Amino acid sequence: MSASIGSRPVVLSDRQGFDRRWFAPALEAVYVPKTDTEAVTQVGEAISRYGRDVKVVSGRHCYENFVYNETTRAIVDMSTMNRAGWDDRRGAYFIEAGCENWSAYRVLLNGFAKTLPAGSCYSVGAGGHITGGGYGLLSRLHGLTVDHLSAVDIVTWNAPANRAELHHVSAKSTSADERDLLWALQGAGTGNFGVILRYYFERLPDAPEFASIYTLSWNWASLTPNSFADLLAAYADFVQDMPDTDFSLLKLTHVSAGQLGMIVQSVSPEGATRLDHQAEAGRRYTEALTRFEAIAEQTPLENPLSGHPGWTTAPAGNGNVQHVTYLEALQTLNGSGPNQFGKYKSAYMNKAFPPEQSAAIYRWLNTTPKGVPASDMSQSLLQVDSYGGAINRVASDATAVPQRNAIMKLQYQTYWLNAARPGEKIPDDTQADAHLSWINEFYRDVYAKYGGFPDPARDPSGTVAGAYYNYPDDVLGTHATRNVDNALWLYFLDNFRTNPRNLVTVKRRWDPANVFHHAQSIPLQ
Repeated sequence: MSASIGSRPVVLSDRQGFDRRWFAPALEAVYVPKTDTEAVTQVGEAISRYGRDVKVVSGRHCYENFVYNETTRAIVDMSTMNRAGWDDRRGAYFIEAGCENWSAYRVLLNGFAKTLPAGSCYSVGAGGHITGGGYGLLSRLHGLTVDHLSAVDIVTWNAPANRAELHHVSAKSTSADERDLLWALQGAGTGNFGVILRYYFERLPDAPEFASIYTLSWNWASLTPNSFADLLAAYADFVQDMPDTDFSLLKLTHVSAGQLGMIVQSVSPEGATRLDHQAEAGRRYTEALTRFEAIAEQTPLENPLSGHPGWTTAPAGNGNVQHVTYLEALQTLNGSGPNQFGKYKSAYMNKAFPPEQSAAIYRWLNTTPKGVPASDMSQSLLQVDSYGGAINRVASDATAVPQRNAIMKLQYQTYWLNAARPGEKIPDDTQADAHLSWINEFYRDVYAKYGGFPDPARDPSGTVAGAYYNYPDDVLGTHATRNVDNALWLYFLDNFRTNPRNLVTVKRRWDPANVFHHAQSIPLQ
């Protein structure tokens, strides 16, 4: 079928997501707006022709097949709306939806000495990343990216009038409906309410001058179930003791990797000299080394640590502290990694790991599923990121993101590669089945006490706090399996449908035709 008016011909790469699991074989049209006017026209034309089968992309990094699936017939690709800078008319910094993290960081830093507390994966697009929450290595210091968001340009669908409309919604909007929409876009805007063109920030944090990075690593052979549990307990204490300028990534890799490790980034506080910052970072490194060596012997890191975010291409700070500029820290802790097949799951923790969780984590990181060699699991891991700090100084209902008491954020990850060409399905994919079974059973076992999920409604101890919408996991629930409410509750808790201002009400007001729909989109009822 020929391309639609306003779209361009489809090429093979249009059909493929960053995660090689996802492919759109029925794609007929790709719309690539370059201006606001084109965006309104093209979104209108696409929806008029394809309805719900229109999807929107900026960086193509969605963990599930919300965009790249067998029903997608048209894509609005925001790649060419990729500027960032200062808007005199709005009196605010702006980032367009097609801008990738790296480009946004460079423009804000090099042009204005500003930054965002956003993610480390350089090629993730702002369009989905920011509106899904926007969490990264400066979030303990400056909160989530959505905590700084002051306005958005968005194209919505007016169903009664059968047309697309451009809105500038702001925290200062005179319309309560528009203020509610901005609130929803601060954490729940991914594929739910419209096509975001541009984000605005009236104020942004000053970029740090300096950064220091160090890595601690341990051999799996030196750990027992008890010492592993002690390591997790020490890490929970460590993240609560850290100053807001520090951020850590504990990479609990599968035993086949041989080692597990922790990366810490420390940025300079405002006004600190280079020598003062380096001395303080060195002191905290020594303290960390002493704290963890009481549990297990520190050993040099033999290979780079994998996982998103924070994929390191070199053993950064191996055995000492690496002192760099902030720009160099952004480059060093780039987290995109190579295109592979992957599956992800997430959880928030308000408290340290209970004994049964530590035992389950140890057990599954020492389990190799049937059908794959042990070496195939060397990139599989549970990554435990530090949380808290400035994030937790925001009310749970101030944005759509409710998790404001957590001390750690978990991302379960598994990766694999095979010889499949784009869109090709291997008839007997034992490898994929093994990885998916491993990570799903791992997750269910860790949260068995709460029904197999990190469900705070089933946890009287207050330890777990749900999951992260920007790390979507279709096993939590979908529209197709008629249990999407389970997933959306875990992502948004009372902000989903219980609080006076809630996502279901906003969805009903702004997308009553449910045009912006995917497997875990906000429902109308």
